[in-house]
Amino acid sequence: MQTVALSVAIVCLLAGAVYGGLMFDRPCPTNVPVKQYFEVDRYLGKWYEMQRYESEFEENFDCVQVRYTLNEDDSVQVSNSAYNLFNGSSINALGRAVLSFPDEEVVQGKLNVSFFGAPNDLSNYWVLDTDYETFSVVWNCQPRGEEQSEESFWVLSRTPTLPADTDVLFRIHYIMRRYIDRSLVRFTNQLDERYVVYMNITIFGFIGF
Repeated sequence: MQTVALSVAIVCLLAGAVYGGLMFDRPCPTNVPVKQYFEVDRYLGKWYEMQRYESEFEENFDCVQVRYTLNEDDSVQVSNSAYNLFNGSSINALGRAVLSFPDEEVVQGKLNVSFFGAPNDLSNYWVLDTDYETFSVVWNCQPRGEEQSEESFWVLSRTPTLPADTDVLFRIHYIMRRYIDRSLVRFTNQLDERYVVYMNITIFGFIGF
């Protein structure tokens, strides 16, 4: 039962839900800019997690991946997966995402993400920057009282390793220097052989999640 509860918590976290982020003794920053003229269609597809704020619910998880596909109602299906280094299990969960402010003249990279039928009314997935083809920087902050906040942070890549492009790296590091506590960032391993073996058993042995 404890493992199931942990899995539920982590898959919510991976897609931008507000459970289990890092606590800070400060209000949420109010000057964090997001991607302008955000294009949902270009953001669809598979992403690999490269870096994140660590939290108790994400401990022992690597090979974190997410896939976005368009639903018939123009919302986005979110499919999260990760590998648990502690017990050798893999998790997967489906969620739903919509633009937070779709009617604005300039569409911002702010989305509402929810899982398991939860209300889809919280702007909790902010794309701070992306070129759609190689990288994305995602951040979320929720107030926890007047002088505390709970933050999440991810760097995503279209490939299992970040490209060596200097422009991409500059854009990522620029955001991190301004808004992220880099001492709290955890690097995600996407090349763990244990995950590859598990996935091969899952696929060829027809074992579903």
